[in-house]
Amino acid sequence: MEAIKIKENTIEYRLERKRIKNCYIAIKEGEVIVRVPTKTSQEKIEEIILKRADWIFENIKKQQKSLPKTYVDGEIFSVLGKDIVLKISYEKNAKPKLKFWLGKLQVTLPIEKKEDTKEMTQKLIEKFYAELAEKEVEKAMRKMVSKVGIAPQSYQVKNLKSTWGNCSIAGKISLSKNLVFYSRHAIEYVCLHEICHLKQMNHSKQFWAMVKKYMPNYKLAEEELKICKK
Repeated sequence: MEAIKIKENTIEYRLERKRIKNCYIAIKEGEVIVRVPTKTSQEKIEEIILKRADWIFENIKKQQKSLPKTYVDGEIFSVLGKDIVLKISYEKNAKPKLKFWLGKLQVTLPIEKKEDTKEMTQKLIEKFYAELAEKEVEKAMRKMVSKVGIAPQSYQVKNLKSTWGNCSIAGKISLSKNLVFYSRHAIEYVCLHEICHLKQMNHSKQFWAMVKKYMPNYKLAEEELKICKK
């Protein structure tokens, strides 16, 4: 592995010299791969990496977030749009518990069962996410219902896999539990989006005008959620 120091950060990369015309940078499962023509100088390679440094750091971060969690001390988790550090500590005869404070997910486990750390930590974090999703969606729904003046017949947080939310003809709204990974503004946007469907069961100009009326900057939330309208 090669490495280059950039300010306070270091980019480690695997260098591949090949019979190609151009230089390429790829990131696979968090690993930076630099492919260059056979005779490319080290100076040129470092110049290319420096130019793409911001892109490299951004994409490493994105890929690391998408990798399966290992539930180890120091791992990063997304909570309400922010990166939160997992800190694990052990105490004798401790009851497994999780506390969310000071920008950390503080997990305390019994030292006697240290070999079960991953399983216990995963259960604590999944429970934390489930409870927080219910709490934040309820808060966002109350706010948007009050603002728009329209309420659904009911709403619930579900394990939606292909959408952030949906609204049935019967006026029942479902919202993805994964919204908890995103900012409160994004959660409020999805709630507003589905509430507007209570009046406009489509994505017409009238629908988007209604969304914009109550949230002029809704496109920022769409960008955060990576929503692309056809």
